[in-house]
Amino acid sequence: MRYALLLILPLLLLGCERKAPEAATADSPAENGTILSFPKDDSFLPQDWKVDPISAQITPIAPAEIAKATEILEAGLAKYPSAVLGRFLNKVRVVGSLRFYDVGYGGTYMANGKEIVLVYRSSFDDRGFEQRFHHEFSSLLLKMNESRFEDTRWHAANEASFVYRAAGIIEEQSGEKSEATQVLEDEQKKTGGSGSNLLKLNPELMKQGFLTAYNQVSLEQDLNETAAHLFTNPNIWDYTRAHPRIDHKVDVLIDFYRTLDPALDRVYFRQLTDPEKP
Repeated sequence: MRYALLLILPLLLLGCERKAPEAATADSPAENGTILSFPKDDSFLPQDWKVDPISAQITPIAPAEIAKATEILEAGLAKYPSAVLGRFLNKVRVVGSLRFYDVGYGGTYMANGKEIVLVYRSSFDDRGFEQRFHHEFSSLLLKMNESRFEDTRWHAANEASFVYRAAGIIEEQSGEKSEATQVLEDEQKKTGGSGSNLLKLNPELMKQGFLTAYNQVSLEQDLNETAAHLFTNPNIWDYTRAHPRIDHKVDVLIDFYRTLDPALDRVYFRQLTDPEKP
């Protein structure tokens, strides 16, 4: 079975350093009996990812960082109905670093195995790391339920002249670099950093219907970052009130989630991030 290297997102060095929590042991719930896994080597990766040109590489997460990563991800997982997790997610693997094409990444997903791979370090911001999970899970859900997604409605939120850098709904490739990969590589070369600037919220772009510069790469990336904020950021509702194009995309995205489980409606998401408001 051939795997396609599916979209990955930048390695985000968010937040400030903090004292590492106590390490989870090999017998901890994080490693046994749950959806979370902390691999010590790359044996879980498809073989054709490990050779040129992809040349995938990982390093294990530091043992002292497992407990905090577990805490953040369990909070993120709890935001989905158990039926959705049961149907569409088998494993979330957390590593210390991840590289493809000699470029650092923050995560990826493997649709065939219903798996997500995420990078975690103790310096990461809690919300930012949780957002990476929702970003990748939204790709996995889209990949497995593409027929449920109303792409024509989504495109209607953009200016008529706008064209994403990558065509189609799902951005993927088998061997060659995707547009997202190229954008990330270019940003890292330009700034000498991780590429996290691509994910900074941009008020000017919001007027055009995009939360960040990365949203403009492809429809999939646009959906990914909208999902990341929908699940975690109470300010998303301010953005929807101020920017009709953002509101339109949030409506389309919520309607997609509702096809997976009716409980995932606008009221649910509003209460999820802003429980004091109806």
